[in-house]
Amino acid sequence: MEKVCPFILRKNTEFQTELLVFQHPLSGIQLVKGTLEENEPVIDAAIRELFEESGIIRTADHCTYIGQKPIASMSWHFIAVDIQDLSLAEQWQYQTLDDYGHVFSFFWMAAPYLLDMDASQMHPKYLDAIRYILRSQSKP
Repeated sequence: MEKVCPFILRKNTEFQTELLVFQHPLSGIQLVKGTLEENEPVIDAAIRELFEESGIIRTADHCTYIGQKPIASMSWHFIAVDIQDLSLAEQWQYQTLDDYGHVFSFFWMAAPYLLDMDASQMHPKYLDAIRYILRSQSKP
């Protein structure tokens, strides 16, 4: 089974990198991610998952494939999503179209705080994914 993880980064007023994350009502802080369906192109899956879990609408023109990494015994594909033409709120809630209709609470979190989290706040697979995302974005 393969996963797709569309992610959104921005700079805050202190020029720190922030990542869009959400509070799952049962499972702690998470990144948007989902299962890549059979024969589904990775970018299409990223667009679908981003909409299903956050309500954010993007097209392939806004997506850049970053790479693949094994995380928690599964292959994860990472897609950077450009939001320069969007004005996203500092935080919002979204009732999912999948995941049993849970309400996810979205917010921005600065990278230093994310990297300081422990397993009681965020599952280690998400910490691994965040480290990969941040490393991929720091390359020239």
